[in-house]
Amino acid sequence: MKQDVSGAKHFHEALAATPKDLRQQMEWSFHIADEIDDALKAKGMTQKELAERLGTSAAAVSRWLGGGHNFTLSTLARISVVLDVPLISVPN
Repeated sequence: MKQDVSGAKHFHEALAATPKDLRQQMEWSFHIADEIDDALKAKGMTQKELAERLGTSAAAVSRWLGGGHNFTLSTLARISVVLDVPLISVPN
């Protein structure tokens, strides 16, 4: 049990030392990955089918859904169109 507490302490120390902008980027990335996964499930589409429609590999889609991917706006736009789901919102 002591080892778990120590590990948690190191995790929280590392998190506190992580710049806020990087933490925000990671939060957004994981949120987008969840949105893509939810859309795939809702449409009954596989990662492989999404990859084929996007002209990319199933491995790339798998990495995206693992979270932590630094998506480009171009990639997000392509995924949004294929899934017919807005992944980001920009106020007018």
